[in-house]
Amino acid sequence: MPKMTLKTDKVIRLDPLKVLMNAVMYIKSNWLFCLSVFVANWAYIVLFKMIPGGISNPLSIVWLVVFYVCWCAFYRYYYQLKPYFFIKAITGSLTPSTKAAVLLFLSMALIVYLPMIPLLLGYNDVYLDLYERYVQIFESLAKADKGGAVSFEIFICYAIVALLAPPLICRPYMAWIASLQRQNASFKQAGNKMRGNYWALVLLCVMLLFAEALATQIDSIYQLQDWLDYSLKAILFVYMNIVFAKLYDFFYVQH
Repeated sequence: MPKMTLKTDKVIRLDPLKVLMNAVMYIKSNWLFCLSVFVANWAYIVLFKMIPGGISNPLSIVWLVVFYVCWCAFYRYYYQLKPYFFIKAITGSLTPSTKAAVLLFLSMALIVYLPMIPLLLGYNDVYLDLYERYVQIFESLAKADKGGAVSFEIFICYAIVALLAPPLICRPYMAWIASLQRQNASFKQAGNKMRGNYWALVLLCVMLLFAEALATQIDSIYQLQDWLDYSLKAILFVYMNIVFAKLYDFFYVQH
């Protein structure tokens, strides 16, 4: 009797550079559409900069809702799913996006507060200064206060984000894009499709985040009052979304 073996899905290997180049090729092929999105995204981010009080202002909620709806429409346009502003698809996408937001919040809370454990164990004298500096770095990043943390520390923070990105950003993003197409938005399915590609995804995120960190530092060094930072990040954010669309194509469409 032949020996029975458990069938397993083949692990596909991601080439980060190819994904980045595919995104560039999409921009070249659809340059007018991408240019319009770049300009609109930049203008909308500048509009947020002009809101008094920033995120603490209730108007920022309206800004965020419109921003979210527009990016839902972007992906529906990318996949030529009409109508682009499809209410059922947009409301359906709130489930994976809310799960992702909660997961990200809990993870960041652990990163910030878990190092408090040595303080609770009585290592105050040795550890207190180190922990205060650790918290100061995150506070300076959250407040966009580049003077609070030195360049090396900021790049370290971005490196930590890149290491956490595959489970906390890439997997939820794939599920969210699937939900906009009215497909299975399971985080588990997204994880199964991307399994075996952790380091490739980390490398992809490092390349995307390095450009953002560099923009932040250049803006800080030349005291450009965040204008270069906002402008480059507006462009990078559009490019990043096109990269994630190509990532979805690789894992969900091509395979």
